[in-house]
Amino acid sequence: MKKILITLVAAALAVPAMAQMTPEAVMGMTPDLPSTAALLGDWRAANSPGDVDVPDSDVINKFMEAWNRANDQIQDMQAKTLAPSLQRSAMGGKVAGTNKTVSQVAGMSEAEAKAMAMAGLSSRLSSMGLSQADFARLQGSELSEEEAKAMASKVMAAQTGGLTAKDIEAMSNMTEEQRAQFMQESGLGASMTAKMNAGRGQRASNQKQYQLVTEMSRLGQEELRLQNKATNMIESAKKEGIALFDRKYRKTDEAMQEEIHQAVLAEEDTAENGGAAHEAAMARVKAACIQWFEYRSKFYEEYLPSYRNAVAGAMDCCRAELLPVQRQRQDIQEQLYALTQSAEYALSENIPFNAAYLYFELSEKITDYNLDSNL
Repeated sequence: MKKILITLVAAALAVPAMAQMTPEAVMGMTPDLPSTAALLGDWRAANSPGDVDVPDSDVINKFMEAWNRANDQIQDMQAKTLAPSLQRSAMGGKVAGTNKTVSQVAGMSEAEAKAMAMAGLSSRLSSMGLSQADFARLQGSELSEEEAKAMASKVMAAQTGGLTAKDIEAMSNMTEEQRAQFMQESGLGASMTAKMNAGRGQRASNQKQYQLVTEMSRLGQEELRLQNKATNMIESAKKEGIALFDRKYRKTDEAMQEEIHQAVLAEEDTAENGGAAHEAAMARVKAACIQWFEYRSKFYEEYLPSYRNAVAGAMDCCRAELLPVQRQRQDIQEQLYALTQSAEYALSENIPFNAAYLYFELSEKITDYNLDSNL
């Protein structure tokens, strides 16, 4: 399958101010599929014995000429509209773990980037109650058990608002009333409540982000299922066509090909002497070839409607099933970007066009209808 890694946001080829491009518009650029009768005519024109008068056919060539023109137009629009738009979106997103945009980070010197990384590390360590010196000691291999416990206690205190392992040990043998009094007198009750209230908004944001990421993952899996469904429809139609030939046509077809072989041998045997025997042998070859051609045409007449329906069905799967799922994923990603401003979620506009590109790519499969090499 040809990969058209493109996304469109506006069509601006010949007319500078054209309405915003949509996936439906991209799909509308796809040439109409040739009819079943046209495909059958194409096969007959390509395989007809010289003595069978069939119309010339260039249906496949015309389709591919139109398909290639549309492909060129799509790629031209990509260069004119997608690249600048996506670049702006990507450069405006924030680099993970920083408050800087991709554009700002890209313009930093090596020293500035290193300083930013160190500042980010210090901020994360501070939120855990640790210093860079603590972090260096944690990376070493000589930290004693007591030192490790002390580090863990510092992290606990930072996360809870002051509660340490020593406090937990002290309260382990207290009654409920004693624990309440201890929390009040030590100030832990107030500090822990303040910590909890301060983190409530962040926890809500984290929960929302988790829900959105989970839903986006589910939609991504559904997209993959539908993409496979669309492509498998065409491959299944081919397999069913071969099964049809095996079941209904192969035995007679092979007998006809054997008759052609024998007729050709007879024609070769009589060629040197010529005369009536040779003329009869040539007539036998002609009749055998015409008989096989018409019989094989009957197979394609029965098979081609199923194949064309499979290609059209695969394309419709992209339009009617895949596109709505991708619009949902676009909406989820836009919510994630609004929540995080992360560059990871900055390119949501790209998503719903993937269904249109697959739709366009699958249309080319109509030219691959011929099963002769598999029969």
